[in-house]
Amino acid sequence: MIDKVNNQTMEKPEESTLKQLQAEIVKVGMPQEDADKFTTKAPLIAALNALKAVNLVRRVDTLDPVVSPKEEKKFEEHYRGKAEGMRAVLEAQSKVRIMIPLENKEKVGVIKWEYNSRTKRDEQVYVSGAFHPFTNNGYLYLVPKGVYVSVPEQIAKGIEERFGQMSEISEKLLIDRIDPDTGRPVSAQL
Repeated sequence: MIDKVNNQTMEKPEESTLKQLQAEIVKVGMPQEDADKFTTKAPLIAALNALKAVNLVRRVDTLDPVVSPKEEKKFEEHYRGKAEGMRAVLEAQSKVRIMIPLENKEKVGVIKWEYNSRTKRDEQVYVSGAFHPFTNNGYLYLVPKGVYVSVPEQIAKGIEERFGQMSEISEKLLIDRIDPDTGRPVSAQL
């Protein structure tokens, strides 16, 4: 057995003498007077293994590792860099007018473009109503629902794909659809 706490190798603790085990358990952290109270090897070996496990657990990093400010800044810059790159790509694309329909009790979405003095550019600001978020490479683009808006081509294609797939699925679930097996409306078969 390898003792990771003290970087020593204890091949078989059962073959060690009582005095050797007592010396080992003192190295791991047990007071000498408590180690001297052991008169047999089996409970001493069990206590030694337990103390080693406790010491090993104390040395394990936390689940939420501490990130240095330098590492965090580097991550933020990398993430921001991807988002800014996507923003530049989307701004360079031609614009397409689209409208995402409102669902049930949704209200018309209002998204305004306002100048942000910190970033020195226009940015979207949510005002009210329903909207569809479109995120790509960390860049968030808000598309208001219930009103025609001009959006970059890539966003229009993404929304078209999403809502096209949803309409396909909903057509397959409609009760007045034609059953492909019988050729009759599903509602007539109920």
